[in-house]
Amino acid sequence: MRRRGAVLVLFALLALAGCDSVAPKPSGPSAQSALDLMFKNRYAAATAQLQDLIRAHPQDARDHATYALVLNYETKPKPALDEALKAQKLAPNDGFVLTVLTRVEDWTSDLQGAARDGATAIKAAPTSALARAFYGEALADVGRYADAQTQLKKGADLAKNGSPYDRAEVERNWANFYRDQKNYPQALDHLKLAAGAQPSWVERLLELARFSIGRQDLTGATEYLQRAATLSPDDAGLREQLGDVAIFAQDYAVAKSAYQAALKLQPRSALDLKVLGDIAVALDKDPTTAAKDERAAIAMEPTDQEAGAFLVAVLRYLTKDEGAAAQAAKQTVDLDQAAVDRQTVALATVNRYRQLAGLNPVTSSSIIHVSALAHAFYTFFNGALPGIRDLGIHKEESGGQGYVGDNVLSRAQRFGYPQRSMAEVITHRNDAAAAVNDWIDSVYHRIPLMRADLLELGYGDAYLGPMTVQVMDMSYRESATGRVIVYPVANQMNVPTAFNGNEIPDPAPNANYPIGYPVTATFDRNARVTIGAFHLRDPSGADLPGVTLQPSAADMENSFGYLANVPLRPGTTYTADLSYTLNGVAGHKTWRFTTAAGPSPTPQSQQAPELR
Repeated sequence: MRRRGAVLVLFALLALAGCDSVAPKPSGPSAQSALDLMFKNRYAAATAQLQDLIRAHPQDARDHATYALVLNYETKPKPALDEALKAQKLAPNDGFVLTVLTRVEDWTSDLQGAARDGATAIKAAPTSALARAFYGEALADVGRYADAQTQLKKGADLAKNGSPYDRAEVERNWANFYRDQKNYPQALDHLKLAAGAQPSWVERLLELARFSIGRQDLTGATEYLQRAATLSPDDAGLREQLGDVAIFAQDYAVAKSAYQAALKLQPRSALDLKVLGDIAVALDKDPTTAAKDERAAIAMEPTDQEAGAFLVAVLRYLTKDEGAAAQAAKQTVDLDQAAVDRQTVALATVNRYRQLAGLNPVTSSSIIHVSALAHAFYTFFNGALPGIRDLGIHKEESGGQGYVGDNVLSRAQRFGYPQRSMAEVITHRNDAAAAVNDWIDSVYHRIPLMRADLLELGYGDAYLGPMTVQVMDMSYRESATGRVIVYPVANQMNVPTAFNGNEIPDPAPNANYPIGYPVTATFDRNARVTIGAFHLRDPSGADLPGVTLQPSAADMENSFGYLANVPLRPGTTYTADLSYTLNGVAGHKTWRFTTAAGPSPTPQSQQAPELR
């Protein structure tokens, strides 16, 4: 699924079978005319028109569904899902509504839900190319590649007599199919075909830019962004989208131009001002202008904690004015306390998982919190540096803005923490709890949270417009406990079915994602461990083939890991059987866990931003 970009649907092509009755409306502005505006890259006008239609006809399911697609394009996943669910409630059997719901669920990472509702959509609308394409996308994302091919082929046949949008969307979903299988040349070819079918729609170029970013081709991404900029009319929302993609491509010059253009169109925009504040630091190394922009954003929106926290960070870490930083932190709410409160949420989430695994709770460290928070903002201040990407995000360069220390240990010591063994995990989510869920649902990032000798931790995060980062730093006793910590734990229920990668390093670099949810066994860091055998068996007793990660492997930190080659089945009890030798003593563990029934809780790690 990997940030699809929302899709707008031509109503003339969605005369879907099996639809609930929809009351006709007078001629004039319609969902179709709103979509026409969207395809002309007039996003704000399309949004305003749909909002007017919904106010006038609140019971029209298709207006709500269309608005859901527009919101997806505007990268507003929660409101998009809300609108899609409103549409489903109003017209549960409408083919168009179900088609849209399938796409929205896929983009919001409910892959099992998308596969379920996609099957219903094609029953309600068997001749809809889009229903077939969206269902094919969902099937590919849950690893049902043969079924996905069937749907995409049917969609391609139906799209031959359809619109350019139909043909482009089928090509786009073939690209998704090949990308999920890591066949990147084919994926790129199909994205180019999609762009060729709709050359004037800016989203097609943004898709190519996102693909290039994912393949670490930042030069290619910049070329697509520059072409997209030539298609952008005077539409603030579109300019902001262009700026967001440019930031992720580390093209801060394009991002600056895009956000400046948006600000001219809406001079009182807190979003544009606060993002330009970050760009002033990352691109121009100008903390004075950054502080000015953040203060202007706060003046426009006094409750904006993102702008407030970034202002505090600029004053504290860049201009070194702690008095001004402390004053800014208390202008509306206590922003320093809010950061501590988010650490409390992160700590509670970690301890909930540790309790599930039979481990003692850990405490937080105010010193490590300060260190982690400083590093979170360092990643924003230096976002234009090439070294900040991938695993480089854990490091700081001495010449970087807001530099504290080269690594997690030196940073903590700079703030007064004693020398201890330490580890760090980083991700990009919406909140502290989601970040911890993300780490637990991974392989390499789960291990440091599940160590029996974990002593204490600190958590810090930063948020600003499209950018988020969550940092957790941990210290250890490095003591021998003799414990073997397995996860999922014995008799655990509602275990996710799949792992979709998005972890750096990639624990299964040759896999066709999604694959089975990770099973791990964590030993003392300095213990002598040998794995004799491991089996993951389904209810019939059959072994599931998969990827084995030995304790001696790089990044495994003396833990064992196993991922089945295909996603686990929903509502199914699996048996794990591990034989090992620990410090010369043979051991054996057998335990069972049960996956979630129906739409499985989708691991956070299936979403686009990566864990580092």
